[in-house]
This record gives sequence, structure tokens and C-alpha cells, in this order.
Amino acid sequence: SKQKKIKSNYYVFIMKKPVTPLVGVDVFIPDSESRVLLIKRTDNGFWCTPGGSPDLGETPEECGVREVLEETGFEIKINRLLGVFSSLKYESVNYPWKGREYLHCFFMGEIIGGVGSPTDEAEEIGWFYRDQLPPLSDGHEPRINYGFDFLENAQLPHYFE
Repeated sequence: SKQKKIKSNYYVFIMKKPVTPLVGVDVFIPDSESRVLLIKRTDNGFWCTPGGSPDLGETPEECGVREVLEETGFEIKINRLLGVFSSLKYESVNYPWKGREYLHCFFMGEIIGGVGSPTDEAEEIGWFYRDQLPPLSDGHEPRINYGFDFLENAQLPHYFE
């Protein structure tokens, strides 16, 4: 960083704007049949768990609840953190904003109200078994598989990359 002398004994450090990863919040929502709720994105036509990036002043939990409501019409509660994933671990092929780096907070949630329906961000919503997943948006396969692993073994530790 550079410093600039303002007054005799005071310095202001001039720093470049930090370039840091964006935060993504994704929510794994299973049903009683061990299927996961997925949305078909309107921007790339691939499927993913509901989620997005927090607004300023919003916690990751609040973001997850808001994004699920906006994308599916379902009201949820977040039950637990499943893990933290990094976009450095997957290739960005079909994601519309290539070149952005993300840290994904991956939560498990459950539906507590609302009615599921397509939205401006999700042209379709659906429930899928592990062995019948549709074509997924970049990076979602390892997160969704970890969610299914957790359904089979709730003693799994939190996942971190």
C-alpha cells in the first residue's frame, strides 16, 4: 500500500479496492422421500439447489430463507450448515457469470409453508432422487451429493474446502 502524508504526524494509507471471492448461499431441502428440491435456472437452463448471494446487512441464513422464497415460493427454516465449498474446485462451463470466484455456504433446510411454483429466476422446480438428477449447473453436483450423503449418515462432519 502507499501512504500519503496529510498533516505532520498523520498518514492515510491508500489501498486498492480488495478483490475477494463473492459469497453464495445454497440450500439443500429434502422431502420425506429423500428427494431434493431443485430449480431449473432461467439464465442457463441447468438445475441447482435454490440460493444466491446475500444482500448487504443480511446474514447467510437470512439469505438462504429469502432466496428459497424468491425462487420457489416455499417458506423454509435453516436447520444446519452442511459445509463450505469453493468455486476453485470446479470448472465454470455453463454458469452465466464466468470468471467470478465464490465461497458457497451450503445449508440444509426444511419447508414450513408456502406453495411451490416457478418464478422469474426458476422456470421449473422439481423433486429429485439421487440417482435421477437432471443436468446440473456448475459446482452443484458435489454439494448435492454431500447433502444426500448427510441424509444417509447424519454423523458426517461439516464439509470444508
